[in-house]
Amino acid sequence: MSQLGALDSKSARQLLESFDNLNQKLGATILMVTHDAFTASYADRIIFIKDGKIFNELVKGNDSRKQFFEKIIEVQTLLGGDLSDVI
Repeated sequence: MSQLGALDSKSARQLLESFDNLNQKLGATILMVTHDAFTASYADRIIFIKDGKIFNELVKGNDSRKQFFEKIIEVQTLLGGDLSDVI
């Protein structure tokens, strides 16, 4: 489980679920910057930036969070890092 700042894993998950709830029920837009694929998998849309330019974009659509996570990992491996750096 990822860490959001200094939060323990349970609190981090609760915060991500709260963000999702705010987005779904209130239509709030949440802008989050992260290098963590697990955290990013809670988003509906991800823009990957490499060397200051847009590298790729993913939209969750009808994918499950697990399927979206796997797509995120695929793009992150193309960004030039090792798989161990993104998990």
